[in-house]
Amino acid sequence: MRQDPTSLYGFINAKLRARIGLMRESHIVEDLLKAKTVVEAVAVLRDSAYATVATAYDRTGDIQQMELALLYNEVEMYQEVSKFLEGKPAEFVLRLLGKIEVENLKNSIRLWYSSIVRRRPMRFRSEYLFKQKLLNDIDWTALINATNWDGVCKALSNTPYSDVVKEFTEQQLDDSGLFILENKLDRQWYEQMMASTAKLSNQDRLVAQSVFVVDIDLKNLLMMVRYGWYYKMDKDVLSSLLLPWGKVYKDKSIREFIQKSPQERDPFAVIEQLYPGLTQSIQQIPEEKKGSVHQDETITLQNLRIEAYLHERRKALYKRMLASDPFTIGVSLAYFFLYNEEDVMIKAILNGKYYGYEEDYIRGVLA
Repeated sequence: MRQDPTSLYGFINAKLRARIGLMRESHIVEDLLKAKTVVEAVAVLRDSAYATVATAYDRTGDIQQMELALLYNEVEMYQEVSKFLEGKPAEFVLRLLGKIEVENLKNSIRLWYSSIVRRRPMRFRSEYLFKQKLLNDIDWTALINATNWDGVCKALSNTPYSDVVKEFTEQQLDDSGLFILENKLDRQWYEQMMASTAKLSNQDRLVAQSVFVVDIDLKNLLMMVRYGWYYKMDKDVLSSLLLPWGKVYKDKSIREFIQKSPQERDPFAVIEQLYPGLTQSIQQIPEEKKGSVHQDETITLQNLRIEAYLHERRKALYKRMLASDPFTIGVSLAYFFLYNEEDVMIKAILNGKYYGYEEDYIRGVLA
């Protein structure tokens, strides 16, 4: 029997709110930070929800196998939540796995590219890829072991990615790299997700689209700064790379920015108009680094500050979701955000401990 929205969301949201409460009470991040070595950090994980990550270290002693275990946990988390839903909301949650599939696909193509096009054998790294089914039937082994681009296309022939990869030839990839291809794969996922939100109820659609719009704004801002300004990308290419949704894309100042010659473009004037006050933070260089910061480092710092700013906006959005109507998909989305936020911190700390960094340094990176 089909559940009504109140019964459906009342159950799953109560379950997820309980988990969120446990996450907030957990000391796992703090305990990991205080661990003196990676072995001590693994011991922290052993009696937690991350026990499989500790097992991966016990079995291999390999930090990347630990990261792969975290990825498997994340996939299971989405699958579990979707089982407590039904209909379009369940389909929507499963669709979120598409992001993991696209990242896995890009990593697989990079390994193929390094081995076949650049003649730098990297296929041994395929052991760190997710090889189970996510959304589509992809033969990951055939893709990675393909001897040419036609083989890659064949491995993806029965997937939504087929049309995208067929737009490119091996020679084009050899000449121009993977950037445009990867951007098109990302864009396709956003198109699928925005189409998926359109199938939700009015209330769920507004909630879900508000989340994606913040992510899209971030991507478009970074594209504008890094490629439109720093790399002086051609206007037609730049225009084709922007995601066609959100506050940033719709603002006329973006179109004016793109149409200007690369030398005349000023992304910070656009950012100041869209997000007053952010420009000062982006352009500020620490006193101790003035006069010694290379332009590549400057653009990296600026990108990180844009990401941090929009991350805080995203966090505020999810907090509002938790305090609003409990009978929407908002609590599920907030849970995914908090889960992934903890996941990222755990991964960063484990890497820091693995490579011998001090606690204060790791805290600084997380901040």
